[in-house]
Amino acid sequence: MKKIFALALAAIMTASMATVAFAATFDQDPDGIQVGIQPDSTAGWTTADSSVTAVYKLDSSRAENVVDGKVTSGTKFEGGNRLAIPLIVWDDDTDGSKVGEYDSGDKVQWYTKDVDYKKASFKVDWKVGDAEVDFELVKFAGGVLNGLSNDEYVYCAVITLPENNGNKAVDLAGTIQAGTSSTTAKKGNSMKVELSYMPNSDDSYTSTNFSGGTLDTNDGIVSFDKSAGEIDIDFDAAVGTVATFTVDVSSQGKLNMAFNTDFDKDFGAMYNYANLSFLEFEGTPSFNKNGTMYIYAEDKDTFVYEVTEDGAKAIDATWNEDYEAWEFKTRKLTKYVISDVELDEKTVTEDTSSSTTDGGKDNPDTGR
Repeated sequence: MKKIFALALAAIMTASMATVAFAATFDQDPDGIQVGIQPDSTAGWTTADSSVTAVYKLDSSRAENVVDGKVTSGTKFEGGNRLAIPLIVWDDDTDGSKVGEYDSGDKVQWYTKDVDYKKASFKVDWKVGDAEVDFELVKFAGGVLNGLSNDEYVYCAVITLPENNGNKAVDLAGTIQAGTSSTTAKKGNSMKVELSYMPNSDDSYTSTNFSGGTLDTNDGIVSFDKSAGEIDIDFDAAVGTVATFTVDVSSQGKLNMAFNTDFDKDFGAMYNYANLSFLEFEGTPSFNKNGTMYIYAEDKDTFVYEVTEDGAKAIDATWNEDYEAWEFKTRKLTKYVISDVELDEKTVTEDTSSSTTDGGKDNPDTGR
């Protein structure tokens, strides 16, 4: 299974990247700003090439915004990604039919840092979802934008996708207009933006129709084989298999199954008298049906809790001798901790699951 992410633009992204020299000095002040249009590949003030609209995914790992790559229909978006749309400035063709307004006959150029004024206003109309759009100076490598042979800074409309901490893709659709003021932005070219973005830091997908087996910390969104019935899902980390979840996936939709075993410093500070190991399901996936969770521990003289912001929360779990694991019923996978000593509970115990029988022992005073 591979979800297709589409960024439908007002223009088709099919232009070749020319490497003609760029005239850095403007011979006159620009009259306005536009988004969704770019110059043709001729140096200096040129005509507009409205058949090409460039959108770029930014590399946020550096202090400056360095272009990472041109967006295509197969590009994968995630919560928190930043997309840059280069802006142009235009000079009015007073001999044209639309004096004082942008028209296809006007002269255009990239909005670089050499332009006299350093401002832009946007009119953003999101029909589906919401995202911030900011005015930023972005560095582009030479040859990436038409007419720029050397590294160049160009002002852009930068879309910051919201964080996605859920289990499913989120849609974003609407239009962006640009101008020197809010008034002129309303009269500017309207650029259409349509895309879907996945949960944060979802770096990979499992194979189509997952019917049981092993998931590791690099896996994210899982598409289940809906005819598989009850399956076992083993969660493998660097230390080995840390848990197994047995659940019926009949008619189960896609879920974010990303997990980690990172140590929670804040939680650990609350219980500095205990040796703790963690298991966190980052997307808190919720299944259609209850399943049985097995969290493996070194021995039965341990304690299992759900991790909350306030502290440890009791789980109705029992020790399974055969699995050498703490066993409990649940349909939602959250964040758990194994402790070598009993922890002071900070939250009220909620008995929302059925206990299991295994002939083993119950943890004292914890409802397990």
